[in-house]
Amino acid sequence: MFLPRSIDKVRASLPGGNLGPYTIHGFTQMMLDMLGISLDQFTRAVAKAESEDDVAAFVRSSTMVDERNHWNNFIKDREPRGGNREEAYESYPWLRDRPDLHLVLDVLTEDDAQTFK
Repeated sequence: MFLPRSIDKVRASLPGGNLGPYTIHGFTQMMLDMLGISLDQFTRAVAKAESEDDVAAFVRSSTMVDERNHWNNFIKDREPRGGNREEAYESYPWLRDRPDLHLVLDVLTEDDAQTFK
């Protein structure tokens, strides 16, 4: 989980791209750290990849199944700011009006929708 989003963000950070308001130091960096892949390695893999499948193959060949499963379990259950809703409001003020959103994956999806209306 999160790999396609991370590929897009890193691709946007390459020459000619535009990262816009996104950052790599958040969940993308956390994912890479948990998988034991450096940002430099990942960036090189994205830059030379012909498709997202190439990057996925790089990640599979660079990690163990347990590491990938650990990341997937972590991110699918993660709440923004580790569950501290007040801190999450600082980053996502609109979240006050969305008590139905609890998981970070849902919050990021809505944040994208709000950012890129």
